[in-house]
Amino acid sequence: MIPPNTPDHHVIDFGAHIYPEEYLPGSDDNPDADLNELLGPIHHDPAVLLERMDAAGVDEAVLSQPYYMGDGDAELVAETNDALLSMIDAEDRFYGLAALPVAAGGETAAAELERCLEAGYHGGALETSTQGIELTDEEVEPVLEVADAYDAPLLVHPKIDDSIHPDTLDDTYRLNAVFGREVALSRGICKAIHTGLLDRYENLDLVFHHLGGNIAAMLGRVHLHHDIGRWPGQESIKSSAAFKRQLEERVYVDTSGFFGYHAPVRTALEEFPSTQLLFGTDIPYEPRTDDELEAFVATVEDVTSSTDATRVLGQNTLDLLANVD
Repeated sequence: MIPPNTPDHHVIDFGAHIYPEEYLPGSDDNPDADLNELLGPIHHDPAVLLERMDAAGVDEAVLSQPYYMGDGDAELVAETNDALLSMIDAEDRFYGLAALPVAAGGETAAAELERCLEAGYHGGALETSTQGIELTDEEVEPVLEVADAYDAPLLVHPKIDDSIHPDTLDDTYRLNAVFGREVALSRGICKAIHTGLLDRYENLDLVFHHLGGNIAAMLGRVHLHHDIGRWPGQESIKSSAAFKRQLEERVYVDTSGFFGYHAPVRTALEEFPSTQLLFGTDIPYEPRTDDELEAFVATVEDVTSSTDATRVLGQNTLDLLANVD
């Protein structure tokens, strides 16, 4: 079946997730285990995922496994990475981001990233925070060095549970899912810029999931509170102009997280150059039907020019991924 997208728009979903069936999250202590039954085979069967992609006009997908990002069991993470790579190697429409066992130690996670890149992976993926370890912490520096050296992108995925602190935002009313994960993503961007992380790693490409927590909608607040001389205690932050410049030049975000709504994508395109946005859907968690997935593509086409849509829907991803001819 030929996907029904327009010939000018080669569509690559940077934010797709799947698990090899033998590694489906399903232990009794995993609160997301019920998702397996709710989502059905698309959670683990690449053929079902491809059927949905075909029906919605998505040509290719970059696959990752959120549950194993940051996991402290390095042997298990390596097994899941190998299983996912076998799935990717069997289908020329898939790319992969290796899960990184950050909680097992920075050197261990870096070695796993290097091993996976040498094996054919196209980048890596880690959480905003794992057991208190954040992107800007010293423990993660070996991972950043490998990504920088291989010019391989890192997806920064929100910690699924307790993204901030359960006493602040829990999931009684889905508050962590709605707000906590997005605060954590925006916080990660701010710390990456203000700590000078992006200055130290000139080739490092960080892609923040969920439009970076919809950070574009908050840049008025950033301007207000980073305006030089407006507030006391600004010694630890860059000016609003410097912050915005590095955001525009060095930070990437994908379009997942907001259910294909026009306003968040339109706002991101007002604040980011179109070169910094990657099409992403969070399938199978967000779009559960062919029509919902197709609507994600249509949103990008609706709010951009044809040239910008070509970049966002596929070209930017191809430009970023490692091990792509």
